[in-house]
Parts: sequence; C-alpha cells; structure tokens
Amino acid sequence: MKICLLNNLYKPYNRGGAENVVAAMIKAYQNSGHEVFLITTRPESLDLGENKDCRTFYISSEFYNLNKKPKISRLFWHLYNLRATKKYHAIKKILQAEKPDLVISHNLMGLDFKTAQTIQDLKIEHHHFLHDIQLLHPSGLIIYGQENSADSLSAKLYQKATQFFLGSPDLIISPSRWLLDEHLKRGFFKKSKTEIKHLEDILNIKLPATANTKQPPFKNLLFAGQIEKHKGILFLLEAFEKLAGSEMKLTIAGDGSLLPLIRERFSKDKRLKILGRLSKENLEKSFEEADVLIVPSLCYENYPLTIIEARQAELPIIASGIGGIPEALKNGGWLFKPGDAESLFAEINKN
Repeated sequence: MKICLLNNLYKPYNRGGAENVVAAMIKAYQNSGHEVFLITTRPESLDLGENKDCRTFYISSEFYNLNKKPKISRLFWHLYNLRATKKYHAIKKILQAEKPDLVISHNLMGLDFKTAQTIQDLKIEHHHFLHDIQLLHPSGLIIYGQENSADSLSAKLYQKATQFFLGSPDLIISPSRWLLDEHLKRGFFKKSKTEIKHLEDILNIKLPATANTKQPPFKNLLFAGQIEKHKGILFLLEAFEKLAGSEMKLTIAGDGSLLPLIRERFSKDKRLKILGRLSKENLEKSFEEADVLIVPSLCYENYPLTIIEARQAELPIIASGIGGIPEALKNGGWLFKPGDAESLFAEINKN
C-alpha cells in the first residue's frame, strides 16, 4: 500500500510529541512493507535537502515565525490558514501525481485545512489523527483554570470553519477518549467513523506487564518535554526551588522558548541539571538514571508519548491529573492536582 502522511512539522523543526508519532508511524509502516511519503512544511526560502526517513515534499510556510508576530497578526494568519490557496494547490498537485491509497493527516495548522476536502474529492481513503484541540481553538491549548476558552464566541466561530473545511474523513483516530469526546460534544465528526487507539498500539510499543518496582519517596527527578510555560516547567522549577530537599536532584531534558530563561534563572542551583534536547539514546539513558518522570502539564494533554516511553522503560511517573493523562498513565504512576506544588511533592515524598 502507498501511504501519505501529512503533518505541519517534521525534524529538524519538530517541537513535540506529534512529530515523534509521525516519525514512528513512518518507520512502522515501512517495516510492514508499505511505501510511505510525507508532506510537511519548511521555513520560507530554506532548502532542507533530502529527508533520510522517507521521500518528503516540503511546502513553504510562515508557521515557523508565527509566535514572534503580534497577537492581531496571528489572528489574521489563522483566518487565512483556514484556506491557504497556494498551499492547497501545491498539496493537491502532489496527491494527484503520487496517487496514494491512504492519506493520514495529522496537524494541519500551517498547511491548509481545506487539504482534507481535497483528499476526499480525489476519492482517497482519508484518516485524520487527533493530537490536540487545534480544531477547537487556534492555540491548540486549553489551560487548566481557563476551560471556557474553547467555548467562547470566537472559538465557536473558528470551530464552524474547521468543521466545514475538514469535511468528513473516513476515520478519526484519537489516542484518548478525553480528546475524542471534546470534539464530539461540539458537533465534530458526525459522518466519520471514530476509533480510540492508544499510542502504544499504533506504534507497536510493548509495555511491561508488571508495574514498576521503584516506589516513593523519590530523589532523582526527570522532566522530559517542551520547555514551555503550558508544559508546567516554570511551575515545576519554582516548586522544586521551594519544597525540594538538598538531597533531591532534578534533570531537565528538552528544548523550547523558555530554555534560555531557565538556564539563566536557575543555573546556580546545584541540584539542577539542564541538558537541552536529547537524542533518543541519551533520553533512554536519562530514563535509566532517574527515579521518576515528572509530567507537570498546565494544559489539557491528549496522550503524551513521553509517558508511554517512560512506561516502556519501567520508569515511574507522577503527572498532572488532566485531559487524557490518566488514560495514558494507567498503573504506571501517580496523579497530582495541576499547578499544586504541595500535591506534587506529597506524591514525590510519599512513604
């Protein structure tokens, strides 16, 4: 089978779990004997050369610099992106030439939401994979304590537009029940089949049958993820600064806009080790060295891949009880109240 994967970002410009899922899907499909190609974006006027993972078609996009633009400019960009005609025609031309049997679309922000209709008009089997709430809100985020943001008037108008342009994919895949329900209760996917499929099943990751053997109290903590406010990194560091004992250690692995800030602000704390982005091999080594993975998200997560990777490594997890995280965690760790330092450290220090 010839399969096209479509996502707005890919390495070397990957930011989070969605790009890692796409990379893992490419490898899994290739290992199963399928022919795979990718459509993604690149910064304007930049030639990325050949992608070693698979044949890749790059569409020039302004998406990479969006967070540097004023809020009003971002608003107009999001409206334009709902039907970015130039990108739409480029993607349509690729699909007509390649004639895939199946297109699996992921995050379409920065490409063109009307691409979904193009796939359907060309009578190609279309599966759409949910990663976050970018069909419900242009930010792709619901922050804890600000849950009404996805039901504001502007959000509802935005949802009407994304529903129209997404059309009716043959299948909607969601790793978590929580994320699928957030869309269904707002009227999405009425004519599409839906399926909840956990990441470990999609990516053929075998998880240990038994629970991890390490138990609290924990001394060596690990954060692995985007260094962004909504991921709870500042909350975690401030809580650690206030409540952690002198014998406790915290390792920070990941990249993001706040990395320079935390290096400057927290560099004097000898209990901290700030590593930046790690290769897969070095991340696995960090899992081995840690006592527990901390997932302190302040946003409603879908089904974090980092949790699945930690469970695979038999590393205990303490995570915010928010969104789809409880579904991903299962018996692999403990939940705490989002943004509550006392709740977090009660789990870390539990006897």
